[in-house]
Amino acid sequence: MRAFLAIPLMPEGGDPLRSLQASLGTLPALAEFRWIPPQNIHLTVRFLGEIGEDEASRAGKALEAAACGARAFEMAIERFGVFPHLRIPNVLWAGPEKCPGALEEFVERLSGGLAEAGFPPESRPFQAHLTIGRRRVKGRPPAGLEGELDAAERRWLSPPLRLWMKEGALFRSELRPGGAIYTPVHRALLA
Repeated sequence: MRAFLAIPLMPEGGDPLRSLQASLGTLPALAEFRWIPPQNIHLTVRFLGEIGEDEASRAGKALEAAACGARAFEMAIERFGVFPHLRIPNVLWAGPEKCPGALEEFVERLSGGLAEAGFPPESRPFQAHLTIGRRRVKGRPPAGLEGELDAAERRWLSPPLRLWMKEGALFRSELRPGGAIYTPVHRALLA
């Protein structure tokens, strides 16, 4: 199965994010983006790729152990960005200026548990973010994107949107023509 570890968005976070996406949808530079349904929005902690049942079991145990010593936390949504960069803006994200300490601790504990379970270390540094849109059209970046994102931060993220993160999950990801379907395989509450 194709799998990843993430902190799912709590149901109460869906409406504020849906409103934020609707506001962003009025910006000309974002006309080429499709919006991620709020029920699919999550904070990815670690992408695992294709794994078997045994690996999924080990990942689930590492998740439980990391969650056992972790605590629920509030994450401020203070800025927008794109991946991989402004010249190739394939993914639009929203996230904090600084990663919450409780999240950093959880990620560190989970990474250690995954290493002990035989998973190779992550090659990229962790960046706390929620993917909120994906670009439908590839190629030249939309004109004025950086300026519109800066203005959108001042307009819609001041004061910041605040979301509670209370649970970790191992998800199965099925890619379909209509969009990905994420199914939780294992869940663990953050204390």
